[in-house]
Amino acid sequence: SRALAKDLGLARSTVVTAYDQLVAEGYIEARQGAGMFVCDVSPMLRHEASKVAARPVPPRTSLVLAPGLPDPDVFPLRSWARALARVARNTPEALVEQGDRFGNWALRQQIARYAETWRGVRASADQVLMTSGATEALELALDLLVQEGSVALEDPGYQPAWRYCQRRGWDCLELPVERKGVSAPKHMAEVTILTPSHQFPLGGALPLASRQKFLAAAIARNGWIIEDDFDSEFRYSGQPIPAMAALNHQGRCIYVGTFSKTFSHAVRLGYLILPEGLVDRFRDGLAHRGGGAALTAQQALADFMEEGLYDMHIRRARRTYAERYAAITDCLARWPDHLGYFERHAAGMKIAFHLSPEFKDRKVAEAARQQGFGVRPLSDYSTSQPTNGLLIGFCQSPPDMLPSQTAQLREIILSRAG
Repeated sequence: SRALAKDLGLARSTVVTAYDQLVAEGYIEARQGAGMFVCDVSPMLRHEASKVAARPVPPRTSLVLAPGLPDPDVFPLRSWARALARVARNTPEALVEQGDRFGNWALRQQIARYAETWRGVRASADQVLMTSGATEALELALDLLVQEGSVALEDPGYQPAWRYCQRRGWDCLELPVERKGVSAPKHMAEVTILTPSHQFPLGGALPLASRQKFLAAAIARNGWIIEDDFDSEFRYSGQPIPAMAALNHQGRCIYVGTFSKTFSHAVRLGYLILPEGLVDRFRDGLAHRGGGAALTAQQALADFMEEGLYDMHIRRARRTYAERYAAITDCLARWPDHLGYFERHAAGMKIAFHLSPEFKDRKVAEAARQQGFGVRPLSDYSTSQPTNGLLIGFCQSPPDMLPSQTAQLREIILSRAG
């Protein structure tokens, strides 16, 4: 140990420590009066090191014509990466430090601006609360608003909300969806969840007169309306319809927005826009809850929106999806009449095709899945209303691929007659 320490220019204690470590790990052994000897480690070396298999690259999209999925090729990857890099370089603390439980202040300011510009909703940044997505936003709003235990939901409608309310043991009132949307019931529930700008899953917008009736009934009931505005930016004729919350002059409507449809599922950000009278209640409620929106993307998204890049992305995505919407509706319009029908709402990221009774949507959807299609049966979204059809996506399919994809789907449906 003295000789080695001298040769290496190290303290002898350092060399002795290294020897002691090798002895402890079983690589060498000390023989009294003889010195240190390497142990027989050949059993360890006989086995070839297992080759590390290359990680399989997941497909960009797992199933064809899956509804509600944005096209990853439309996502502004390079400009988004630059926004993240700038935050990491200039204000890295924004990636890990949470100053306000409502979320990043700069992002909330941008969302307030965006909501007024695109959706007609006037609110301050103080009224914006960041969540991990629309689902968390809905659940948070329900938990903090429902006190008497009655909730009204569209049928067919967003089933995660139905299941959440049923697990809570609340009294769930069904709002049947008709050709002109839903009608305000005679007896309003304490909380009503609506998708007025683009009904989920059937499509269509709730007429202005119906919106006003719901708001008036909520005021009279001293109740609340939660507006789930999940993909209303994607309207392919005319301007986007103003949100129901834009009519919220009496403070009875809570607005739910998400970036999962317009931007990316991976960002995992949504938000609530609260009436001023609910801000303190939600601040108090957050003190007793965990979770919440991840911080990593918030400052980068705020910068992205401030530079106008998010608005630019929405316009580009809307043009792209409008072309695909036109292509798929032209294809579906050529299907035989006896298969069923659909309505051209010129909006959204999916189409509800209503099948004729001879075709059972669950059987068709299962057969389609076995052949690589992601269409969903409409009956999955219904609690008691009779629905039979397919929810068909188109955003991830280039226009030149849609004729062959829809033709294959048509043949799958025909093979499931009876």
